[in-house]
Amino acid sequence: MQCYRCFIVTSTGKKMHILKEALNEKELSSSFNNTDQILIKFTSAEDKTHGDFKKNYNRDIILEFTEIVTSLLKAGLTVQDSVSLCATVARDSKTVALSKNLLTSLQRGLPFHKALEMHSPSFSSLYQSLVKLGEQTGSVASVFERMSSYLRNEKKIRGKIGNVLWYPIMVLTAAVAGSIAIIAFVMPRMTEIFIAFQAGTDTQTVTELENMYRSVYLFMATLIFLVLVIIVSLFLKKYSSRFALILDGILLKVPVLGVYIKAIQTFDFSFAMEMLTSAGVNVHTALRETICVIKNRAYASSIKEVHSMLLKGEHLSVAFSLFNEFPPYISTWLAVGERTGDVGSVFSQVKGFFKEEVERKTEKLMNLLEPCLILVVGIIVLAMIMQFLLPLFSLYGRLL
Repeated sequence: MQCYRCFIVTSTGKKMHILKEALNEKELSSSFNNTDQILIKFTSAEDKTHGDFKKNYNRDIILEFTEIVTSLLKAGLTVQDSVSLCATVARDSKTVALSKNLLTSLQRGLPFHKALEMHSPSFSSLYQSLVKLGEQTGSVASVFERMSSYLRNEKKIRGKIGNVLWYPIMVLTAAVAGSIAIIAFVMPRMTEIFIAFQAGTDTQTVTELENMYRSVYLFMATLIFLVLVIIVSLFLKKYSSRFALILDGILLKVPVLGVYIKAIQTFDFSFAMEMLTSAGVNVHTALRETICVIKNRAYASSIKEVHSMLLKGEHLSVAFSLFNEFPPYISTWLAVGERTGDVGSVFSQVKGFFKEEVERKTEKLMNLLEPCLILVVGIIVLAMIMQFLLPLFSLYGRLL
């Protein structure tokens, strides 16, 4: 929906500005019919509101905000009152600033999920989508409670990954920095030294040094090319939906990593489905709404296909079993749910299973990732030694 900034006059003569959502201008105008408000003028507020808050907040700030608001909502406060109180009780000044910005948007009449959208990507698409679904089903408090648990679990996983990555990255950074220093400062001096000592003929020494230079430059160019490929891939993934679909599909097929990604996406999917079905939303509608929650495009595309098959009369368990993107565990339990007549409760079982599965696979992946990264770094360092030090010792032997 488009967001509009409206200037209105109430029946008492009070003039005020409000934000209102509508599909188009005609729907916006008709929405004021049979009300005590008269629309004077309006402008598109989408660009302006999104430009008001460009500051990104880190995950710790989002987690603190979520936990505070969760506690306040559980105490019976409204969303606006919870955000307002969060601005006064939060310890971090950034959390206070975030709460005040969100409160301003809410006071202007903007829905909560739209207020969160202004702070993308601080609030993930999963976060925004679930809050939107919570507003539709009247279960915002439940959404925040579950998001708080989800973010704490995500922080724990992120911490484990960080502990594994820091050492290999530090070694690789030092190796690359050392290589740049050697190319920029050491190798030019070495050329002068070898020529001065006249090891063999000057021409032969210069030729060997040039070969060494060429080999080192080729190695560094290869590393730079690989980094550029990764950067371009991330850029295309962000701005090209077709490329993102292909890349996400490839990632799901990668051994070990693909299974891990499937587990995470299944946990997110079952998390959203459990929330919706427990709020009384039927499975057909819940499937359609959860498509926007999934980050992996290939996984989301398969859910869309399942939804289409379900509308054509296919059994849910059969539809899920036809796609390799979904773990077999889903179709098995859905078949159980169809037999018992309680498909909605199955998603709670699936969510619980994959929560433990994600934690278990994270531990396994971390145990596997650390030695693999150290091995990769070792190979890179070894290649750099062979490209530079061995030819250097060969030339040095000519001086003796």
